[in-house]
Amino acid sequence: MNENVLDLINQSEYNFYFLVVDPFLDISLFPQIKNFFLIYSHKNNHLKKLKEQNIPYFCLEEQGINLTEKNSGKLLSHPKVLDYIKNTSSKNKHKIAIIPFKPSAKIDFICKKYSWTNISNPSPVNRFLEDKIKFVNFCQKNNLPITPSFIDNFNLPNFQKYQQQLGSSLVIQTHFGWAGNSTFKANSWEEIKNQIPKNTLVKYTTFLKGYSLLNNCCQTKHGLLQSPPALQYTGLPDFTQNPFATVGRQWPSFVPPQIQEQIKDITEKFSTVINKMGYKGFFGLDFLVSDDQVFLLECNPRLTASFDFYTQMEIKNNIMPLFFFHIAEFINIDYPIDIKKEDRFYNSNLVGSELIKRDANNNTIEKIKRFSAFSVSYSPIKIKPSVYKLFTW
Repeated sequence: MNENVLDLINQSEYNFYFLVVDPFLDISLFPQIKNFFLIYSHKNNHLKKLKEQNIPYFCLEEQGINLTEKNSGKLLSHPKVLDYIKNTSSKNKHKIAIIPFKPSAKIDFICKKYSWTNISNPSPVNRFLEDKIKFVNFCQKNNLPITPSFIDNFNLPNFQKYQQQLGSSLVIQTHFGWAGNSTFKANSWEEIKNQIPKNTLVKYTTFLKGYSLLNNCCQTKHGLLQSPPALQYTGLPDFTQNPFATVGRQWPSFVPPQIQEQIKDITEKFSTVINKMGYKGFFGLDFLVSDDQVFLLECNPRLTASFDFYTQMEIKNNIMPLFFFHIAEFINIDYPIDIKKEDRFYNSNLVGSELIKRDANNNTIEKIKRFSAFSVSYSPIKIKPSVYKLFTW
């Protein structure tokens, strides 16, 4: 691993505070990043290990305070959290940098109020790119390949109209969602009429059979860095009741080279567009592959659900993590790199899988990750029997 970027981060005299409202979206980088602090809203089994390893953290629930919802802005704004940040930073006289999993207006406001560095893009940029309705127009305007789609109100006449244009089986999405909870498939109005409020603006898409891929990327001042494509585990019935819910991912994807090249090309084009918007740092893209054609499904303009495990994979293979470049982009350090040498798209040593079990409400209840491939095929996905034994059933 080229230590230059990591050295510069550690020499920057920043304290980094990572906000954790979901224990399954956590990352521990101490002592690689010397002044890396974890701030939790709720207690979890991970905290015991942190104590044993003397990893600095603060947990609001351990102070007898419970947040009513998983909200990073509310976590950061709590007086006890603010005191912890100010007290720890006063000890070493370091500047303060806040790292949220997802940007928010509240975090923007707090960082501006206290003159703290916000390691995320402005929340309006995040909202725009993550909006599944606006994303259609964005892709069409910039000639990015998406599935045949229309934006219109959700009602019976429109449902029937788009069935005639797109086929009897429709996929309908609302503006925002997580792990597939805003996506619905229907062959009839009766199936879906009570799932979405009438006349909500939605995206109508034709249902295409295929499989899903994803990547992790970092938009740097030197150019784009992107991971190899990962196979996305979607809707596996043993792990979720939602056919559109993501339940994990796997590197390598084992897809043919021509599919990988389409992913690479689409991502580079997407990078060029968001670079003009001033976007920087981490992002991920989701893709659908149908009949050997790749369609761009959505963007996660932030840290992704796989960023922690993917970072572990990169460290294991002595590769400077995308997450470190993400941090470097926001703390205004000059880090000269050779963008070609840092390329990892074709690195076959990046091997690992995460598999998630979700409850009926789509919440994560268990996650297993290993530096191995859980499925030997991409279409269909076939999880190895030995992997099932790792879960509590």
